[in-house]
Parts: sequence; C-alpha cells; structure tokens
Amino acid sequence: MQPWLQAGLMLSYWCSASCEFCYVSSCPAHNFWTSPDQIVDRWKQLDDLAARYNARVKIHLTGGEVFGNWDLLVDVLERARRAELPPVDKIETNAFWADTDAVVRRRLTVLKNLGVKLLTTDADIFHQQFVPIDYVRRLVEITREILGPDAVRVRWRDFYNAALENNLDVNNLSPQQLRELQIDALTHGRERFNGRAAVLASKLLQGKSPETFIGDCCDKGILRSKHVHIDPYGNIFPGTCCGLILGSTLCENIADVYDWLDTNGPTGPILETLTTQGPAALVDFARRYGFTPLPNGYVSKCQLCYHIRSTLYGAGQFKKWLGPEQTYPPIEW
Repeated sequence: MQPWLQAGLMLSYWCSASCEFCYVSSCPAHNFWTSPDQIVDRWKQLDDLAARYNARVKIHLTGGEVFGNWDLLVDVLERARRAELPPVDKIETNAFWADTDAVVRRRLTVLKNLGVKLLTTDADIFHQQFVPIDYVRRLVEITREILGPDAVRVRWRDFYNAALENNLDVNNLSPQQLRELQIDALTHGRERFNGRAAVLASKLLQGKSPETFIGDCCDKGILRSKHVHIDPYGNIFPGTCCGLILGSTLCENIADVYDWLDTNGPTGPILETLTTQGPAALVDFARRYGFTPLPNGYVSKCQLCYHIRSTLYGAGQFKKWLGPEQTYPPIEW
C-alpha cells in the first residue's frame, strides 16, 4: 500500500454552482463547514504520517468551493502556519467570487502573505453555466500579477482560450449546442465519472455492458494511490472516489486507518470486492437491493461503481463504507 503523501482537505460540500458533472455533487444547499481546528488537526496527522517516509504531506484545500467561507479559509491558513505545517500545495476555486478587480487583489494579497503559491480554477462547459468566463479571466490575470506567472492553473486551458477568443456565453447556447459541448467534454476523458458526472454520462453517452469490466479491479486506485480526500465530516476517500469510505477521522487517528488497511487490506463486501475483483463483481450482489444495469451501458468501471454504490446507499445499506448523503443525491438514472 502506498503512503498517503497527498491529500485534499474538503472544507465543505457547499458550492455556488451545481454543475451537472460535479463528482462530489456539491451545491448551494450544503451549508455545513468543517471547523478550523478539525482541518488543521487532519493536516497535522497527515504530515505526521508522511514523516514516517521522510516526506512532508502535500495538502490542497478544496470543496465544494472554499471561497464560500473566506474567513474560515484565512483562519485555517493562519493556524497551519502557526503549527509549522508545510505550506498549502494549492487552493481550488471556481472563481465565482472574482467579480471585481478590487476583491481579487485584496484577497490574493492576503493569500500571498500566508504563503499561498498556487491556485487552480475551472473553465469548462459545466462551470461556465454558473460563473462568467470573465470572472475566470480576472482571477487568472491578477493571480499572475500578484502571486507570479506560474501561480495559477486553469482546468481546462483550451476551453478557457476558446471562450475568451469567441466571447462565449454558455447561457446563450441552444440546448443542442450545450449538449454537444458537454458530450465533447465527457468523451475526451476529462471528467471523473462519480457523483453527478456519472448520472450525466448515462444520459448522454452510449456505454458498454457491466460484463465488459469483469476482472478490472480497483486495487491501484484504492490501495496504491498516494492521494486521499477527507470530507467535512471526516470521511477518508481514496483519490477521487468520493462517497467510498476508507475510515473516519472522527473515530480514529488517520495513521491508524492507514495502518489497518496496510496490514489487513480493505474489509467489508464493498471495498474488498472492489480491490480484488472490481465493480462488475458487485452487480449480482447489488441486484438484491434493487440495482438494475443501465440499458445503454457504462462508459467506465467508475460510472458502474457509482451506480451500484448509489443504489446500495439509497436502499439504506452499507453506510459504514458509503456516504455521506451529500455524495448520493436522489437522482433518477
């Protein structure tokens, strides 16, 4: 099992947007925010774990949308500095707050003084239904000016450049144009087919039968990834498999969760099957709880996995390994 040397600490599931592709299913209705003490404690525990391997943990702060609670974000960074934790690796944002130059300059100056060296922001057909591309442009340009020319990354750069060049207003597209651009984004393999992205793909793309993925196990993503996410409720997720719980920081020390998995491997019918056989091996098991494979199939094993997990969660099952409810919204497939 790989050591957890990189982690995303989720401050909240709150987001200003409700993108159809969001793999953590964030939206404005999710109002719970982690306390700064909890965030910094998780940061320290992860750094202590990394120290075993003569490393410092790389932390990125994410959500949801971390700029939805500016005071909390600043408080966390100040506390982490006082605790002599490694500087934040990056902060993720959709730029919804970048409505004026003055706001962006003021906030970036604060972040610079707190040691922030990198922001990542979004530019795609999904986010720009909620955030004007001009907000992203403003954030990119002023970040380069204040933090440095390499201090901002745009996901995705080609869409960003094309949107600015063509003065694209996503909300003025016809439904057909919008769907064509969404299909293009999904088929280029850019999105994580978890959460709402998995549901959207089921409506737009033709996939393959579950049998196609027999034997395609998930041990690499779950056990051999150096990257985890910890959500606002303390759930530890492997990589980008939001909603698949490895353990809880509210019940155990992070190092204890890691050591258990390293020594014993994942337990329980969900994690054990995923790591040894893959999600296709869960199909017959999930049928007992109402699972029916999609008639148009699945574009990836991850989409299949999320459909199975959402069915099991909706049936009230296996909540030790599946949750929280924010990651499994009641959506019609």
